[in-house]
Amino acid sequence: MHRLEVVMAVHRPIGYWLVELDRLINQRFDEDLASGRLTRRRWQVTHSLADGPQRADDIRHALDTFWTDDSEWPTELAGLVADGLVSDDGGMLSLTAEGRITHDQAFVRIAERRRQFAEGISDEQFAATVRTLQRMVENLGGAPNSEIGEPQRAR
Repeated sequence: MHRLEVVMAVHRPIGYWLVELDRLINQRFDEDLASGRLTRRRWQVTHSLADGPQRADDIRHALDTFWTDDSEWPTELAGLVADGLVSDDGGMLSLTAEGRITHDQAFVRIAERRRQFAEGISDEQFAATVRTLQRMVENLGGAPNSEIGEPQRAR
């Protein structure tokens, strides 16, 4: 890396790095899932069922944040059932044998991507980064503009 590139990288604000990291995480995970004929939503449902059968309502509620509109859940569920990945026995969902294989293969790809993601970062550094991001979210999560004052230190 050239000196100018290093200087430019250092001066980029945290928002840049958060957006770029989010973009890369989504892009790489979507690539990994697509290679197993899964979408992010299908992965979330199959992964939720990996430990055993669950009620459809519980899965829907647990993943509610990810649905952009009310029609997504029934469409995704119907697709998973039609493709033979999930069985629906009166509202009790479970992975089929094919669903288990599809999930497990995707899990291996995702585990490898997560290892790549954290390469060169110690467990302590990773935990500290997560704690720092969590704290930033907590700091901004409940602070309306009127409560924001002058910064106490440079960020």
